[in-house]
Amino acid sequence: MRGIVVGVNGSTEADEALDWAMREADGRQAPLTAVLVTHAGGRSGDAAHDEAEQAQVRDSLDRARERTGLTPASEACVVSGPAADALLEAAGADADMLVLGRRRRARLGRRVLGSVSTTVVEHAHVPVTVVRHGDPTDPADGTITPEGAPAPASRPRRVVVGVDTSPPSVAALRHGAEIARRTGAELEAVFAWQITTLAPLPGSWGWAPPIDDYEKFATEALSAAVRAAAVDLPAGQLHRSVVHGQAAKVLVAAAGAADRLVVGARGLGGFERLLLGSVSRQVLDFSPCPVTVVRG
Repeated sequence: MRGIVVGVNGSTEADEALDWAMREADGRQAPLTAVLVTHAGGRSGDAAHDEAEQAQVRDSLDRARERTGLTPASEACVVSGPAADALLEAAGADADMLVLGRRRRARLGRRVLGSVSTTVVEHAHVPVTVVRHGDPTDPADGTITPEGAPAPASRPRRVVVGVDTSPPSVAALRHGAEIARRTGAELEAVFAWQITTLAPLPGSWGWAPPIDDYEKFATEALSAAVRAAAVDLPAGQLHRSVVHGQAAKVLVAAAGAADRLVVGARGLGGFERLLLGSVSRQVLDFSPCPVTVVRG
């Protein structure tokens, strides 16, 4: 079936991801595949044990239907680990999306992306959405949210997309526009830019390039990305923001009033291995809303 593939394991985080995936599947009119990964080493060979695991996934699906009131075509799937490899194989190259939940906190109270989620996001061939667990209005949760951000019930649906000059960000913008077109949400394309003052020579002042020139370049680059992504939303549905500041902080702040944040995966390691760029990694750690990472 594939369609929307979501990892489940009976945890609160996984249940929240499953609810989100069920709404996504219903909105796309796509099938939903719920995947439970067993321990490394394969299936037990015990028919009763294997059936119990299938029943666990079916029960998770039933409870998600009750919570959401939605009934997309769904399939329960049990596969053997390692977890990241099994989830990547379940999604393949043709799933619409792979959805994961994430814990609220790690050691010392800092929220960081787990190893399974990191590996999946780095290596997936399809968009990956990480649904965070926790209260985004709780300052102790470590999430950066703008003061006075409206509650979800009192604002229009909003999708924020981080844009730069890279092909992955154009793909992210195209993905965000598709969501906005399908759901009626507002789309905010955000281009963050930043300059620093050069170190002064002895006996002289430091020098900074004209800020207006940088802002003009950022504005033109954002417009070029909108054209490259073929975004054809009505003017009132598309918003463009050019913001001076560190990219991850700007995007996380914008996500405080959003239903979803979409970013492109950037960065190359040895032998052309795809890795998360620093901005993608930071927004996955700190965004108050679900984050979708899109490959270029």
